[in-house]
Amino acid sequence: MSPTAERPSIADRVKELGNCIELVSIDPYFHNISVGLFIKKDVLTVSTFSTVDRVDARIQKIRDRCVLLGDVEAVEGTTNQLRLTSDLQLDRALRFMFIAAVEKDPNMELPAGRITAPDTKTKLTFVVKGAEHDDQYVYTVSAEGESERASMRIRAVVGGFIRYAGCTRVDKDKFAFPDGRRYDKFARLILPLARNVSAVEAQLEQEEMTGQMNTQTLGFAQS
Repeated sequence: MSPTAERPSIADRVKELGNCIELVSIDPYFHNISVGLFIKKDVLTVSTFSTVDRVDARIQKIRDRCVLLGDVEAVEGTTNQLRLTSDLQLDRALRFMFIAAVEKDPNMELPAGRITAPDTKTKLTFVVKGAEHDDQYVYTVSAEGESERASMRIRAVVGGFIRYAGCTRVDKDKFAFPDGRRYDKFARLILPLARNVSAVEAQLEQEEMTGQMNTQTLGFAQS
């Protein structure tokens, strides 16, 4: 039997990995390979069909970057798997986490401390703070700086969290994640996206079209 015949098909491999949450068609930091994030039960797997030299090390770097970006943890004893820190599966937040882990400079220092992001439409800076309230962890959005549109922009940001993480609006400037738990990493990740929903939606539509094209033509670039 030839080595090709022994190699599992792409369809079999995808079935083994589970559902595809996100497919990044080009990894700009490693030979332009395609990389996917899959989920099966509560385990996330970073995978590629590429066999180029040192691809396993790149997959591990992406996995480790995901741990820094999102509220997920590495599966002990693996180099490509993650586990959700709760039963809550935030598909869009996981997509944003994975895209950032692949497409952003892997040497770029990630922000720490206060959760903030400048507004793209005013001179405001949004600030997100969380605290326990009535048996759930509630995040409050405020704005630093001067703008007549401050309260409207704050409501828009809360709407962005509702859109991208399924959050519930607690008040005009407050939201909570669906299970009422604390997710500071996802809050930091989503804030820059929540401030400009229309632009992010257009980007997601384009990426989904690209991902569908790649899936229909073998799923991953293997070079």
